[in-house]
Amino acid sequence: MDKLIEKGMTVVISLGAGYVATKAFDLAWTQITGENPPKDDEIDAVDIKRALVFGVTSAAVTGAVQVLSQRGAKAATRKVRGGYGSRSEV
Repeated sequence: MDKLIEKGMTVVISLGAGYVATKAFDLAWTQITGENPPKDDEIDAVDIKRALVFGVTSAAVTGAVQVLSQRGAKAATRKVRGGYGSRSEV
């Protein structure tokens, strides 16, 4: 049961953190470059260097969000489990 709770928390935390990280990354990209982030519909208009920088940095942010959300879910599961004892009755 703990694994199910952990997976559910991981999904919820990942979705929330991913949304926030995407908005923050887009804002940072706009502030740093002065242009909007490249999107799928305008990919042919973006030079290869800008596309690579965007891809690498967004992948790094995505990886960090994934690791942090998994750690957060494990910590939240331990906290919830600690409130109900080492084993749940469900």
